[in-house]
Amino acid sequence: MQIKNVKRWSPPGLQGYAFAVLGVFIAFCVRFSLHTFLQANLPMTFFIVTTIIIALIYGYKPSLLTIALSIPLAFYYFVPPFDSYELPTPQDGFVFISYILIACIAVGIIEWLQRERYKAVLLSKVSDSRYRLLAQTSSQLKKAQSHAEI
Repeated sequence: MQIKNVKRWSPPGLQGYAFAVLGVFIAFCVRFSLHTFLQANLPMTFFIVTTIIIALIYGYKPSLLTIALSIPLAFYYFVPPFDSYELPTPQDGFVFISYILIACIAVGIIEWLQRERYKAVLLSKVSDSRYRLLAQTSSQLKKAQSHAEI
């Protein structure tokens, strides 16, 4: 059986986007508070955790927003020279490309798994509904058959 609405597993509306912006803000605050300790190390770690959490709860579209917001923030504040948009070194470029790649792969896998989970739930509900209809019809046929015999 083909289920056509498995894309609708995530809650609709703008709530996911609001939480995506809030999540990026919280990740930024946590990373900024640890900046004296971490310096240029792990500029994207907190942002990728936020992206994965948002993808898990709200789907791929709000998580893509977290990626789009976190890249310029991390690049400006956490990549030396700090507080500037100077061209990154090849190593910094590799960090950002790997972040984008890891985040997109994680978001894709989460979206696929959530759709499959939602599809299984829908199929279970359809199966249960059909079983109840079959049991109800069988009961009615037995009653009709017993009345016909009398």
